[in-house]
Amino acid sequence: MRNCGVVATLHELTQQAEQEIRTHVRSAESDDTDYFVSQAADLLAALRLWAETQQRTDADVTSLVDAENATMLKNIATELGQGGGDDSLEASRRLEGIAYGPTERLSKTFSFAKMSLH
Repeated sequence: MRNCGVVATLHELTQQAEQEIRTHVRSAESDDTDYFVSQAADLLAALRLWAETQQRTDADVTSLVDAENATMLKNIATELGQGGGDDSLEASRRLEGIAYGPTERLSKTFSFAKMSLH
């Protein structure tokens, strides 16, 4: 995450997260690999955008991912939605889509996100 006072765009954060995750994924891991890489990249990008706006660190983002807490994601989505700006609203929408999904899908999304953090 950047610490130069410039908030990265959601698109930039998503691309960065996807690249980080793909470096840890075996190409034939499963038929759903691309889907979960995309979901995990959306998760990390949204959390990093939130972290930048809240002056939080990468360690905070890692702790959130390690917690695997859907309620926490919903709360952060609400905060992002109230923050204004197109990127915050889009990040909020993506987080809600992840948080309100089936538990098994959420768990696998967190697993993919963790690949780039540990």
